[in-house]
Amino acid sequence: MTESPEAHERLHRKRLFYLLGSGAIAIMLLVIGTYDLLEYMESPEFCGQVCHVEHYPEWTVYKESTHSEVSCTECHIGSGASYLVKSKISGVPQIFSTLFHTYEKPFATPLVDLRPARDTCEQCHRPERFSGDLVRYYTTHLEDRKNTPTTKAVGFKVGGGQSEVASGIHWHIAAELWYLPLDDKRQEIAWAGVVDSDGDTKEFINPDKADELTPELIKAGKRQMDCIDCHNRSTHVFNSPEFLIDKALSGGQIDNSLPYISKKGLAALDPINANIEQANTKVEIIRNFYETNYPDIYVEKADQIDKAIEELKHIAVLTTFPIMEATWETHINNLSHDGCARCHGTLETEIGNESIGAVPTDTGDIAYTEDCELCHFRP
Repeated sequence: MTESPEAHERLHRKRLFYLLGSGAIAIMLLVIGTYDLLEYMESPEFCGQVCHVEHYPEWTVYKESTHSEVSCTECHIGSGASYLVKSKISGVPQIFSTLFHTYEKPFATPLVDLRPARDTCEQCHRPERFSGDLVRYYTTHLEDRKNTPTTKAVGFKVGGGQSEVASGIHWHIAAELWYLPLDDKRQEIAWAGVVDSDGDTKEFINPDKADELTPELIKAGKRQMDCIDCHNRSTHVFNSPEFLIDKALSGGQIDNSLPYISKKGLAALDPINANIEQANTKVEIIRNFYETNYPDIYVEKADQIDKAIEELKHIAVLTTFPIMEATWETHINNLSHDGCARCHGTLETEIGNESIGAVPTDTGDIAYTEDCELCHFRP
């Protein structure tokens, strides 16, 4: 029996609808799969454990930071398709350096590739809304039997506000402030300029670098100061064992009634060990120290000793990166006197040699001078 033209047409229509429906479903599944893949590729777990495995020091300290709930891409890439494409293109050389193990150790902070803080940090933080003063307390412990604590109160003139009335530390962001770094890490600053409301620039120079400065060099290399210039380690903070042990003693993670625990912990972790296994072995010896020298305490405070041992092993994880050679000394935190001293005490005006105030660069007992009052006050 010959099929009628109408039946033949209906059959073709059904096939067409079937193909169109199948195609639509396939496209939908492809879109969903692509979206999920892109979402996974932008997750911290992918960045730290799959793609950038050599960045395990950065990944380790990231998980301990105050920004551990912020994904890597929000700071390193930011929003917008153009920066996503740019980041993938700039990452091509990194693929080859990883494959052939030609990358530098430790990894340098990718300052050049970072988006301006106004596109990243200031999506959450508003420097002009910070104002007033801040008091912080810093506790250190002696290496004696009682782990004697010493607490120092430090006042900070955080300041902030709109550019016309800004003051304190955050004046640097409210003002239009430019500077010229001479090195990739932006630690050596040769020139700075402050633009006033009339558009005039007051310039400061490092007299030791005056012969190197030219208008062309300044124009080509200057950058406007933003959050990252001081908060350069807001997430990937490499702290010293001494700092972390003091923090653990103050916070109760390590019982400060254990004799000499500060001294023994520091001896086990500083200088940095060759590997985690060696660090753990040295930490475990502390248990033997109490068993031999303080048998009563070893029995009475067995739980506290166990807890201290585990915390010291955790500190070892946060400070022991021998393969990548990353330490608190290789990754300088500019939220310190050394960070301020890049300009303060280094730069001066050409006319009258007006200084912008000096800061100490040591970490010992510091005499309080009028220069301190640029950023600090007595609580």
